[in-house]
Amino acid sequence: MIESILKKTVNKFPDIIERIERLETVEEELIEQLKAKVRLFDGTILYVREVWISEKIESYSYYWLRKDETLIIGWDNATHHRGISSFPHHKHLDEKIQNSDERTLEDVLHFIKTFLG
Repeated sequence: MIESILKKTVNKFPDIIERIERLETVEEELIEQLKAKVRLFDGTILYVREVWISEKIESYSYYWLRKDETLIIGWDNATHHRGISSFPHHKHLDEKIQNSDERTLEDVLHFIKTFLG
């Protein structure tokens, strides 16, 4: 299921996504895990990690990297930045932690598309 959701989401952004370079999935009873490396049209990379429990995203991280693999922006919901108003959802930008409204892969791809113009 999770692999088809990823592919459906990626197919909504053919103008910015060049290809899925690597895709790993693990499916257990109620838990599904996904890791993917997505190459964007400008040569940047988006690393995707999602853990789904009972068909709902439980944890995620989306890290957008330059060609040299340095961080542009990273989004995740790890529970270690309790001081932000969007806790546990946050993004890493310019070595700072910021609130994040982007909480799904589709949200992140919309952000990237807008950012790139």
